[in-house]
Amino acid sequence: MDISARNMLLGKVTALKPGAINAEVQLTLPGNHNIVAVVTNESVDQLGLKVGVEAFAIIKAPLVIIAKGKTDLKFSTRNTLEGTIKQVTSGSVNAEVSMELAGGVTLNSIITKQSLESMGLKAGDAVKALFKASSVILAVRA
Repeated sequence: MDISARNMLLGKVTALKPGAINAEVQLTLPGNHNIVAVVTNESVDQLGLKVGVEAFAIIKAPLVIIAKGKTDLKFSTRNTLEGTIKQVTSGSVNAEVSMELAGGVTLNSIITKQSLESMGLKAGDAVKALFKASSVILAVRA
């Protein structure tokens, strides 16, 4: 399947917590990375999501925030993944940062060129990717 989102990560559902309207779905990726998605209970039913089912986490690259270095801040994002920058492609306004997580998973982010330069991001840097659970779209094979 071809989609315009840069990130389509395959994992297995390892936890499912239904609420009144929405459910929290946890996917575990290769390398033991967990991604939490918040989707409607109707989506859980339509997709047939339950523990053990394979699903894709789809995250648009502009929704992935990159952090570098130590911080004393806590973030409201449910998803924080650590990895290493493997490639940076800089354009006139934005830059694409591709990071590799343990287990060989690649996650892409689109940030401003100004952020790239002010953070001094380059291949080999250890970084964290931050994104909200509500920014994750889930998909399963038909």
